[in-house]
Amino acid sequence: MECVEAPFVCRQQSVEGGEDRLRERILSIRDMILETKDSICLERAKLVTEVWDELQHEPPPVRQARILAHVLRHMTLDLHSNPFFAGNMSTNPRAWMLVPEYGFLEPPQIIHENPQLTGLLSEQVPQDMLDFWSTRSFGGNAGIGHLAVDLERVVTEGLQSLVTEAVSLLDAGDSEARTYRRAIVIALQAVIEWAERYADMAEAAAERAEDSILRALHRRVAAACRWVPAQPARTLFEGLQAIVLVHLALHLEGQGLSVSIGLPDRVLAHLIPQSPDPDALTEMIAAFLLKIHANALFGRGSKTQAITIGGVDRNGKDHCNLLTRSYLEAFDLLRVGDPHLFLRWHVDISPDVKSRAIAMLASGVSMPLLIHDVPTVRGLIDIGVAEGDAWDYCVIGCNELGIPGRSAESATATGGTIQYLAHLTDALLTHPNPDSIASVSELLDLLEHRITRRVLEMRQKGAAHRIRVANAMPMPLTSALMRGCIQQGQDFMVGMNYHFPNVYERGLTNAVNALAAIAHVVFEAQAVSLAELVAALRVDFAGYEGLRRQLRGAPKWGNDDPRVDDFAGLLLAMRERALDLADRRFGSASHTVCHVVRSLHYLDGRQIPASPDGRLAWTAVADSVGAEVGTAVGGPTAILQSVLKLDAARYYRGGTNLNLTLPAAQWQAVEMQTVLLSLVEAFFGSGGQELQVGVLDAEVLRDAQIHPEGHGDLLVRIAGFNTRFVDLAPVEQTELILRAEAFAG
Repeated sequence: MECVEAPFVCRQQSVEGGEDRLRERILSIRDMILETKDSICLERAKLVTEVWDELQHEPPPVRQARILAHVLRHMTLDLHSNPFFAGNMSTNPRAWMLVPEYGFLEPPQIIHENPQLTGLLSEQVPQDMLDFWSTRSFGGNAGIGHLAVDLERVVTEGLQSLVTEAVSLLDAGDSEARTYRRAIVIALQAVIEWAERYADMAEAAAERAEDSILRALHRRVAAACRWVPAQPARTLFEGLQAIVLVHLALHLEGQGLSVSIGLPDRVLAHLIPQSPDPDALTEMIAAFLLKIHANALFGRGSKTQAITIGGVDRNGKDHCNLLTRSYLEAFDLLRVGDPHLFLRWHVDISPDVKSRAIAMLASGVSMPLLIHDVPTVRGLIDIGVAEGDAWDYCVIGCNELGIPGRSAESATATGGTIQYLAHLTDALLTHPNPDSIASVSELLDLLEHRITRRVLEMRQKGAAHRIRVANAMPMPLTSALMRGCIQQGQDFMVGMNYHFPNVYERGLTNAVNALAAIAHVVFEAQAVSLAELVAALRVDFAGYEGLRRQLRGAPKWGNDDPRVDDFAGLLLAMRERALDLADRRFGSASHTVCHVVRSLHYLDGRQIPASPDGRLAWTAVADSVGAEVGTAVGGPTAILQSVLKLDAARYYRGGTNLNLTLPAAQWQAVEMQTVLLSLVEAFFGSGGQELQVGVLDAEVLRDAQIHPEGHGDLLVRIAGFNTRFVDLAPVEQTELILRAEAFAG
């Protein structure tokens, strides 16, 4: 089999003048995608609909595998929009690929972030299709997502090795295990045949192509798809092509938001060519990123396909390599928000990678996001992850943590959410006699009782839901790529190496501020009674403006103030007692907790009335575990000092979300890099876990609101996702401007 690597990397094989033309083509593809409006692609939905009833007699795993095979066999292939790689989910870039077996629900976060997309589904999905699935769908809008599969095995062994393993076990175990392995074989073979379809199409396209570079691109794709993902990749391009096809096939199987690409610089390190051209590597990675970017499940609304690079292993070896740097360069070149990039940080990180990452952040790119290996790995080991596995962690969503092919914490995050502010406010508003609460300690006891009761309810429902998903909507392709599932003949929801019950957490900052305000205004200053405070909350502070000013003027989280910060420790200890009780009662493994926001600080706020921190009813809550916008009078250092007290290794084994805004106009570029590096190294050196840095200029942001055409490359981080500023909803643009203004002085 011919191994074709031109026109990348070995540039002497490319046509004269091809280097500049390649980069021009890549950037023109980026511009095309960014200019393309979201639409709906009905093709997958139609293909699933036409065979759904016919396959109902099959066991669910076989049914789902045969549905995937039918889709891959008959879907339209796209080699036109991005000829650098094969692979597509929809007929056009930015077209939503629907998963009718789950339903047609518009994801609330996506609609909030992109209000112009409201009604897109209802306007374009035919009524007869809606009627057909109204009594058949599982509910929701797609599979559970938030996972990273074993792409290392895909690249180094190929899917055929998995087929061989599953076939060798077809007669082992009980009938359910045998059936599941049969489904795995069907799904894997379908992906291999899908790649062959692309190879046939690319060969034909090469014959027709008059442009020499386009002809070379098609030939390279054809040669690669004849080999991968069935067989082990022999070149870097083949490795990337295998990853693209498997990543997109997981979505075509039905996976939802936040399917991660794991640790590609590690997985592909052995394929870095000798004497490579760094510019050629950057172009190859850029074309790869654009293929992923254009084929997101929900168009521009899909913003959480995480890529994690760098990091150290259990032996202290830094895994940064030439590809690590190439990913940084490619992200800086493209300035697209999805996929988003995380860099694993440690004390011996490559100086070259460190300086490039800091320079990108200081220039306002808002990527990479930084995550510190030591507390992250320590937390995973503490809950029972083997040390060798823990050092292989990656980010699998906004900030959630997983281990490729071995765990997907939020894929089993059926334990629900603890929204501290909602629980605290509701405890006050429903109390029959607030003045009978004699102290903050008594209030905390009431809050703990409510949270414990809710945690137990969520755990019971979550455990049942996980089994229901595995039984009713299994995913044999995903499961084939999760270690242990072929051997056990089980769906990944029950057959992965690790299953840690997980709980999402939000509202910590507001709840801490609320408790500090109650302590200061009600019990220390005795300015009002608790009953008067509750009365003010009921009317959204109408007529109580003075009281609201007192509450807003109370000490605030993020200023390294023990009068406030101590309440965070009390809340986290409370949460751990509740979750430990649930672990014991349900016989579960140790739990994880993940503080993830994305745009949920707006959606949560819409459900929460006026609160004791002086926040008005139905307005947004804080955007991370950091300070509420405008309240960090002590500056960035004080914010980080407060967050360090959270002890992430102990309390956030599932990941945290920390936004840190720095003023772009305050320092020159070199000074900004020095300041930022000092902050990062001090924070991580003291045990900090995760850091999302936004270097923002309020004046530039305001101009971008008015003149978006001049700011297409302005990339920003909200709270769990990156995007171009000009693509944000107005309310989120305003939030970023307020963040920038808060630190401009």
